[in-house]
Amino acid sequence: MDFRSLTSEDIEVASRLIESVSDIFSRSDFSEEGYKNFKEKVLDSGMRKNMDEGFLYWGAFESDTLVGLIAIKKPNHLFNLFVHQNYHHKGIASALWKYMLSQLRLDTVTVFSSSHAVGLYEALGFQYSDEKVDNGEIICYPMLWSRQ
Repeated sequence: MDFRSLTSEDIEVASRLIESVSDIFSRSDFSEEGYKNFKEKVLDSGMRKNMDEGFLYWGAFESDTLVGLIAIKKPNHLFNLFVHQNYHHKGIASALWKYMLSQLRLDTVTVFSSSHAVGLYEALGFQYSDEKVDNGEIICYPMLWSRQ
């Protein structure tokens, strides 16, 4: 598995990866309007805007195929962590997490976890930092990781 920073040239393939995974695993956490807003913020032009604003993206590649990605919104918010469904339970999310931490010196990281990903984040050392959020558009779980 190879890891590298993602650039604007990777936006199309990264967007398709996020969309396919979120359609299967995260869709139920959103209302119709919420899911539309989510996709506008993380796919295609939303990802381009995020990159322009300094979000950092890294990808996990098997051969030349993007199989996972992680993104940080500075200073320390885990914005995206997606692994292609055919590669789940192979340690890729954990490897992306460790790779990202090796690139940045962070003492704390926040995330708004989907219902599906709570167990993964707990395995990475995150703990709940607040009550479940349900604003009518999205259900998510605020979590916090701290360097031990």
